[in-house]
Amino acid sequence: MKVRVVIAFTLVIVLALFVFPVAAHEGREVGDYLLYFGWRNEPAYAGLFNGPEVFIEMHHAEGDGAEHNEAGFPEDIPVSLQAEVTFGSETLIIPLEAAFGTTGHYLADVIPTLPGDYTFRVFGTIGDIEVDETFTSADGEFSSVLPTSDVLFPSAGAVDVAALLARIEALELRLAEIEGS
Repeated sequence: MKVRVVIAFTLVIVLALFVFPVAAHEGREVGDYLLYFGWRNEPAYAGLFNGPEVFIEMHHAEGDGAEHNEAGFPEDIPVSLQAEVTFGSETLIIPLEAAFGTTGHYLADVIPTLPGDYTFRVFGTIGDIEVDETFTSADGEFSSVLPTSDVLFPSAGAVDVAALLARIEALELRLAEIEGS
């Protein structure tokens, strides 16, 4: 009985590591590959470190004779991908790099500064396959960027800029008096 519990617990952990990270990601078929795209940290919040994340799998990873990683992606297929991030009228192109030196898992760093919907165009190559796919958080497959006010606690309250400026001015006058004496 204890062995069954240990096996079941191990299976749950393995599923949590490999299935749940892509649960908030949008999946697409591109040639012989499956791409899963989303934010590295879901939900995404404005002003916090994040970035796009791509997982790549083969359609038929089992029994094809190639050496695969845990996600079923061949170790020897070259991948060269970039992401074009768009928010409103602004665009940024960033390279997608292998996560921790592995294949099949690619990341880029972005700190989304404003809440709202972001669009990503992933383009480049996986082996001989050309990739040019567009993903948008507006479709609901991965999160739109949320305001940090949704999760800040305790509330920092409103900053009284006029009061701060008055205190600075008073301190500057006091400093001038001290320096003049």
